[in-house]
Amino acid sequence: MKGKIFGILLILVGASIIGWGFYMNYQGEKVKNDLIESFERDLKAMEGWEELNRDEGSENSADNQDNPSRPATNSKAIAMLEIPKLDLMVPVVEGTDPKDIKYAVGHFKDTDMPGTTGNFAIAGHRSYTYNEYFNRLDELENGDTIKVKTIDGKMYTYKVFEKLVVEPEETSVLMSTEEPIITLVTCTPIRKATHRLIVKGKLVQ
Repeated sequence: MKGKIFGILLILVGASIIGWGFYMNYQGEKVKNDLIESFERDLKAMEGWEELNRDEGSENSADNQDNPSRPATNSKAIAMLEIPKLDLMVPVVEGTDPKDIKYAVGHFKDTDMPGTTGNFAIAGHRSYTYNEYFNRLDELENGDTIKVKTIDGKMYTYKVFEKLVVEPEETSVLMSTEEPIITLVTCTPIRKATHRLIVKGKLVQ
């Protein structure tokens, strides 16, 4: 009898774990999609503001002070990251604390911004606990494309030129550079996370 009860308990525990996993995946996708939708709304508002500014400016540049102020953005995403080879599109938020990258990937606050001279560095999870956005990052090879679309509508394209594994304490990969590059950072190997997988790309357009 005790063995039967124990078996039932094991089944219930297993079902609970599986159910929790499905819930976390659902919640992660929902939050990610909400971030994407908010980003796209703000992007359209920004494009509309810029078009109106251009039209009014061409009619009478002296009246530019009457133009509407730049629209405020509500999206927490500062950009969208796209990696075609991995079929990945994910919001980029500001910050790399656990709460920041629970449902997105995060920009290291002390690194440069996309498209500028310097190092635009991004961190993302590679686990089953929160999300798997960088789960296939090790599949990238030299020449693969990484795209970044910013909130002002600009698209930047990078080409992978380096992939390496470093110790967690190795912060030189985040240092600013004399040319515009992107650096993607995640834990490796999966589930053990003893090191960091680094993928770097150079701006090509």
